[in-house]
Amino acid sequence: MKRLVFGVAVATLMAAGAAGAAEWYENTKVKGDVRFRLERVDEDGKDNRDRARIRARLGAYSQVNDEVDVGIGLATGSSSDPVSRNQTLTEGFGPKNFLLDLAYVDYHPSLLEGVSLIGGKMKNPFVAVSDYIWDGDVTPEGAALKYKLGKDVQLMANGAAFWLEERSASDEAMLYGAQAALKLSPMEKMSLLAGVSYYQFENLEGYPVMDGSGKMSSFGNSKKNSVDSSGKTNVLYATGYGSIEPFVQLDFDLGLPVQVFGTYVNNQDADNDNKGYCVGVKLGKAKDPNTFELAYDYRRLEKDAWVGALADSDSWNGGTDGKGHKVSLKYQIQKNWQAGVTYFMDKKSLEKDVDYKRIQLDLVASF
Repeated sequence: MKRLVFGVAVATLMAAGAAGAAEWYENTKVKGDVRFRLERVDEDGKDNRDRARIRARLGAYSQVNDEVDVGIGLATGSSSDPVSRNQTLTEGFGPKNFLLDLAYVDYHPSLLEGVSLIGGKMKNPFVAVSDYIWDGDVTPEGAALKYKLGKDVQLMANGAAFWLEERSASDEAMLYGAQAALKLSPMEKMSLLAGVSYYQFENLEGYPVMDGSGKMSSFGNSKKNSVDSSGKTNVLYATGYGSIEPFVQLDFDLGLPVQVFGTYVNNQDADNDNKGYCVGVKLGKAKDPNTFELAYDYRRLEKDAWVGALADSDSWNGGTDGKGHKVSLKYQIQKNWQAGVTYFMDKKSLEKDVDYKRIQLDLVASF
């Protein structure tokens, strides 16, 4: 009898909400991708490392109404690593983590055209022409305000307040960012993007480094050790971070798409080892079947130019304090099916110049 009553109740609720459910479904998109990677790492003084890795991401993005969107995403990875969604194939076929990667609300009021207020765990709201200081897997947490105006002459302004570390016994570690950019499209298939960003990190100097792995790594940043009353050794940031980043990117067409870019970063809160830059070029665009893109860049990031925990996780094994070349080739095999190879030829530690090489072979399916 109870089962019958429960079944009738469920059927009634489903019937009552059928129209609403159809509307919800029509306004929601489900997207994701799966990447299989073979990787070799060759670092001076260490044995070569060969491994297979996977990355899986799944998200639902819905239009709640004309002024509100929401996004929820899951991804493989580790809660202690903000800059990678990879999972190494190991541990005797054991299951892999699948964690909350996105959870945000995007409010864009109709009375304020071009304005979006975003809150939660989100995709990076700042324009970036390179991944050398912002790893592509980083999903910041907090609130962001975005503004975009125009078409052929496009003005962009972005600002954000992100929580890095919530501390019960002291002040929170925060990141405040502001960015202004201008994008010009003087003719068809040509655009010029130029802008500047400023990122102020609060309450990092003298506090423990952001490293949930327990390895007490500073990701290349200057550090100092402190022993507390219990005898535990803590690794602390030795300097503050207030980094300014001008950037420029030119896109044009020579029978195939061409992109040239450059970006520079300077941490004004540090006296030494406080600069970095990245310059590069990309030919082609791997989008339609049988298309390709070939990219090259040279990057250098001094020890305290940027907070290493957020920098690209592949160059010189991640973080700051390195320099080197990145070459990648992507080929679009079929719709939503892509192959790629990336090669890093780096120097790890700018003082020691340790040779570091990494090659990655990727297959990516998206939907």
